[in-house]
Amino acid sequence: MVRNKLSKWLLSAAMAAGIGHAISLAAQFGPLFSRSQAPQAKTQQELDQYLKIITDASPQTIIADVDTFAAQFPGSELSGTAYQYKMHAYEQLGDFPAMLSTGQLALKSQPDNLNTLMALAPAIANRIFQGPPAAHLPALAEDYAHRALEGIEKTKPPRQTSLEQWAAQKQRMQSGAHEVLGLVALKRGQPSVATSELQQSIQLSPPPDGSRYLRLALAFAAAGDFRKTEVNLRRAAELGPDAVRQLAMEEIAKLPKAKP
Repeated sequence: MVRNKLSKWLLSAAMAAGIGHAISLAAQFGPLFSRSQAPQAKTQQELDQYLKIITDASPQTIIADVDTFAAQFPGSELSGTAYQYKMHAYEQLGDFPAMLSTGQLALKSQPDNLNTLMALAPAIANRIFQGPPAAHLPALAEDYAHRALEGIEKTKPPRQTSLEQWAAQKQRMQSGAHEVLGLVALKRGQPSVATSELQQSIQLSPPPDGSRYLRLALAFAAAGDFRKTEVNLRRAAELGPDAVRQLAMEEIAKLPKAKP
């Protein structure tokens, strides 16, 4: 295994089990705000148009709905959440530039919204391994991950969520944020930072899938620690899923052989 293969390997792993999967679970609780800061519609018409956004299923329709909402109700308290739905619509369409620009509009209205931060950070982290990234993207992913970690500690659980559910969800989000930080460090050629962040990600995500161990193996490979690389590759192969298992076994076969 050589370092110039790391980006291709990581991209394959991300496609097999994207890091956004666990993080996106934040959305199941709805917008994560402090209860005293939850946005409100000022008129019934504004509320009706907002409800159309959140009930439509087609990403194209949601995008059109949000554009209509933004034109009709500039300055609405609900704009940030509306843009969040548009951001996810672009995510479904695989349009990363539009997803990023729309997510940034959402953050202008709601700078601490965890759903937005936890969608953008992993999307950007995945993007930086898909060819030469724009120079600002690693720092942007890092910034959003740190802001998410700070926000997680400040956010109160939604009313319909038990403390046990919220504790588990906090750990999943923290795990995802640390994974983003690990990938950014790996991209920057900082394997010791990457291994520390990725180990925290695994510790916070019981039980992690094999993709997390695959990425941790990457970090150890970048550091030249092939014993720990193999340990984590074998753990990745054990946990799967199939695409990760196959990739891990292929990389095990390429590891330098220990001298007798």
